[in-house]
Amino acid sequence: MKYFTSEWWGSGCEGADGVFEKYQRYIDSVKDRLPKAALDFNANHTLHDSEVKLIVNDFQKREARLTFHGWDTAFEKKTCYRLTFSNVVLFEQCYPQADYFDTELGDLGYWEWEVVPEGIELRMLFVSSATFRLVFNDFSFKHEALQA
Repeated sequence: MKYFTSEWWGSGCEGADGVFEKYQRYIDSVKDRLPKAALDFNANHTLHDSEVKLIVNDFQKREARLTFHGWDTAFEKKTCYRLTFSNVVLFEQCYPQADYFDTELGDLGYWEWEVVPEGIELRMLFVSSATFRLVFNDFSFKHEALQA
């Protein structure tokens, strides 16, 4: 993670306004190079406090699909998000390096997009300190309300 680091999160998100402003300035500077769906997702949806429910990798199609159960942006309605990453060149999953941890992945805390030479990179940081990193060229998503 470049902006929303585990150290920053562990400090109680010290200076959060500045971190979010710096990240938003970056997003604004690269918005013409991000997939429109990524900008839509960033502006109108959230993965904060969501849980991974399904991960599917199709290596032949170079596609990764992640399903999360989380919330709408008001944190009032449970929402299912299905994210699809196309032309995937990397999907790295790093788990806590302890003999035992009791939270599995836990909730997703923060995620960030970045334009990289290989395409688009999405990084995710979970409460367990696990991280995901995907590098891809296209992104789409679907969302639907979950029944209580």
